[in-house]
Amino acid sequence: MTAAPTTGRALHAEWIKIRTLRSTWLTALLAVAVALTFALLGYHSTAHHWPTMTPPERAAYDPVRAGYSGAVDLAVLALGTLGVLTATGEYGTGAIRTTFTATPRRSHVVTAKIAVVGGFSLALGQATAFTIFETGQHLIASTGAQTTLSQPHVARAVLAAGLFLAASALIGLGLGFVIRRTAGALAAFFGLYFLAQLLLGAISDTASKVALSEVFASICSVRPRAGKITPSVPAAFVILAAYVLISCGAAFIAVRRRDA
Repeated sequence: MTAAPTTGRALHAEWIKIRTLRSTWLTALLAVAVALTFALLGYHSTAHHWPTMTPPERAAYDPVRAGYSGAVDLAVLALGTLGVLTATGEYGTGAIRTTFTATPRRSHVVTAKIAVVGGFSLALGQATAFTIFETGQHLIASTGAQTTLSQPHVARAVLAAGLFLAASALIGLGLGFVIRRTAGALAAFFGLYFLAQLLLGAISDTASKVALSEVFASICSVRPRAGKITPSVPAAFVILAAYVLISCGAAFIAVRRRDA
């Protein structure tokens, strides 16, 4: 009888925390503004250089992934940082002790943070992904390379971009609970996203397929990447889910086994 009220109170408390923190909205604004700016600059550049592009270059152009490559990387870092800070912020100030005192079942605290961070970042991610797509297609309309959501795989790729941003926030949240210190958790997240591909690629091309950057490229593409070895779309979604499950699972284990 007490589990549901306790979980509900934890959800309410975490929602109040995340919406009243200035860092939440600054991070959200930074993620959207930077991603949109870089994406639109990229689309504008494509429209400008389209007349001089070779036929193979035009054939290989992916009007969806082009808006997310590079631009969304920056949003990933911003939302990953948001996830990290949601966990490490309370450890840094010692407020986590108060949180665990108010909600003795620590798993409820983690569940509440996952729900709130996941819901907030998913809404923000989808808004960002669709804004980039719709505005970008308008910018390249003169080239004839634009596409629509009704075309095969396009809606999936756009939705996947927003989903990836939410997953990044949850991975950062899990790392924050495990490492507890902001600098260390951010370093781990940045390394996981940027360096893992290089390290896994040194092992084998097959191993590099599980890197987050390759997963992102796969689920947000509507055309094959020439000369690139990437996981299939279904496999990429499974790998992304595994990253989230492992990081969040590690968070549950960490709060149960260690003192605040």
